[in-house]
Order: sequence, then C-alpha cells, then structure tokens
Amino acid sequence: MQDQGSRSLSVDKEKLRTLIISRCVEIREVGFVLASGKVSKLYIDLRRLTQDPLGINLIGKLVLNKIYELAPNADCVGGLETGSIPIATSVALLSLNQKKELLAFWVRKHQKDHGLQNLIEGNLEKGKNAVIVDDTITTGGSSLIAADAVRDYGANVLCAIGIVDRGAAENFQKSGIPYFAFYAEHDLERI
Repeated sequence: MQDQGSRSLSVDKEKLRTLIISRCVEIREVGFVLASGKVSKLYIDLRRLTQDPLGINLIGKLVLNKIYELAPNADCVGGLETGSIPIATSVALLSLNQKKELLAFWVRKHQKDHGLQNLIEGNLEKGKNAVIVDDTITTGGSSLIAADAVRDYGANVLCAIGIVDRGAAENFQKSGIPYFAFYAEHDLERI
C-alpha cells in the first residue's frame, strides 16, 4: 500500500511527464543535432520547464526526494552548466527545513581566467558528498565531465540523476556512478 507521500510523488511525476510531452518535445523529420553530436528526430527542451514555476517546482521536488532515497548522505547537488543550474538551485531551496538541507554548486565548461579562476561555483567543499544532476541526458558526457571535476576537486560523487534518459546508463555504469532517470525517451511519446 502506498503512503500519502508516495502517492503525491507519483502524481507529481505524471504531471511532469504530461508537461514535458506538451511543452518540451519537438519532432523534426530531418532531425536535431544534440549536444552529444548524435542526431535525433526527437528534441526534448527541458529548459522550457526548468525556467517555469510549476515545472521547476515539480522537478525540484522529485529530484530532492530521489536524493533522499538514493543518496541520503549527500551534502550538495550540482552539475555542468547550464542544464543543472536551475535543478540544483531548486533542490537546495526545497531542501530547506526538510530531512537534510543540501547546498548547490555548478561546474563551468571552462575554468575562468579572471577573478578567483574557479571551475566550480557555489557550495562544494572538499570531502563532501555530491549528487550530479542534469535535465536531458543522452550519453552522460556532460554529467561525467561534472563528476570528474567534482572528484578532482576532492569531493565524492554518490550518484547521478537525470530527468530524461536517452541511453546513458551504460556510460555511467562504466564510470562506476550509480544513475537514475525519471523517464526514458519512450515514456515521452505523445499522449
């Protein structure tokens, strides 16, 4: 029997899936070139929801609860710019006064050449436990770059969480990083 919290999360997950299908999925016969370099007839632009009050709230709530489930020892959450930034920020905000408060960080694609010359911005500390997040994950390349930067910095990577997976599980497995995604590409076929 599902408890109230589990039922609420199931409802939120279905609401988010419906929003993704109606607002974020584009289909083009000639295809789209993805960040991974792959070409797909299906494009999933989750920025339309990570920049929307309802969308980012649903995403943040689902990711926060999944972190509590999969990585209860996590101290912080983040990933490679830019897809991870609103997700990590939402998770940090929603964690306030919950089971455990989580700090947010993000990894630059290129280290700054001025100021503090940071590669990682925000609240990542050496020895702390991090969860890597991203929106749509095709090969895992962006998340794995972030994970490497976090490890090089001296923090631990507990797992990676994506909103939509397009086939990255094997690459995370090869890297030894537990991986979870809320939806597979086939879950987003039009209703």
